[in-house]
Amino acid sequence: MIEGNNFILDTFGSMLKSGRLAHSFLIYGEKGLGKKEIAMYMAQALLCEKNTGIPCGKCRSCKNASAKSHPDLIFPEKSGKLETYSVETCRYVRTDSYVKPNDGERKVYVFSDCSDIQTAAQNAMLKIIEEPPDYAYFIFTAESKEVFLPTILSRVISLPATLCTENECARILEDRGFDREQIKEACLSFGSNAGMCIEYIQNENLRNTVALTRKAAESIIKRDEYDFLVAAADPLLKDRGAALMFLRMLDNIIRDSVVCKINPEMSFAGCSKKAARELSERLSVSSAVRIHKFIASAADDISSNVNVSLIFSALCGEIMGY
Repeated sequence: MIEGNNFILDTFGSMLKSGRLAHSFLIYGEKGLGKKEIAMYMAQALLCEKNTGIPCGKCRSCKNASAKSHPDLIFPEKSGKLETYSVETCRYVRTDSYVKPNDGERKVYVFSDCSDIQTAAQNAMLKIIEEPPDYAYFIFTAESKEVFLPTILSRVISLPATLCTENECARILEDRGFDREQIKEACLSFGSNAGMCIEYIQNENLRNTVALTRKAAESIIKRDEYDFLVAAADPLLKDRGAALMFLRMLDNIIRDSVVCKINPEMSFAGCSKKAARELSERLSVSSAVRIHKFIASAADDISSNVNVSLIFSALCGEIMGY
């Protein structure tokens, strides 16, 4: 979904048409905002034979890029336990980028979801980002630009992906053939984040993770350690990806509780408006900030391969002591 991201598309299109195009871009924002689709749009526009600033979708290059079979559209592979871009992969890209395009005037590398990219891998890319060949372009996506080194950020154009409007989100879901009840429940959980709404409807595990997050939030309201631990002990959360999603959604509810204090009419990021409103009455801003830090620390530990059960047990004690 690229709806809601006209700023990125217009900025990129203007640069491409004017001939004053940067060689490296970072598209960042929360999961579900269409970062991969935006990256593909930009790659197609770069490779399009008409070179108008937008992909025509009809030329051979556009069709090949859409099918991910264009010889000059490269998707570097992730590897290792953490499924991230290795130093070896980045060194290969650096070497390969000096090989001229096979078909056309440009060569595009798309690095999707760089949230776990290591410092050494970034350093391996620094030289080629700093002094790229005229024909080489690099597009990175990540949930946060903070994962990148300042030396990288200073050499890329960073563009934030944004939410579409509620009406646009509803239209996207309707166009996918979902019924009104599905759309209503999805939007209650993820607002106008169309990508996450679609995943919610299609993915039972995500729906169950949302339910567990709501249960955990209710336990914080009641200060019920047992209920929190029951939710956190669900077998679904043994999967690190699901555990991180659980923490991210719980953190969004805490964030919403603070926003509620400032302006109850502002849009919610979390999956439970009810819990956020109740927490806003119970939590001081300083308590919410402390809980946010506890959750962020727990997420870091999960990403570092620490035992999930131990992390949630410790987190429960920290949160209930607010």
